[in-house]
Amino acid sequence: MPSSTASVERLFSLMNNLCTTNRNHLSQDTLTALMMLCREGCQQLSDDQTSKIVEIFKKMKARDIAL
Repeated sequence: MPSSTASVERLFSLMNNLCTTNRNHLSQDTLTALMMLCREGCQQLSDDQTSKIVEIFKKMKARDIAL
């Protein structure tokens, strides 16, 4: 059993920063992908993980907002 809950608390904090009132309709896959990108960074992910994340974002419906 871990002697500290700091790593779990950091993940919950990251999740709360990503899933705000303006972004409360994120799917589980999208939230997981965002958390992986924020936590690990692009360089730390394997090519397979990066490809899966890219596919998740490709499948998202188009938005009416111009970025």
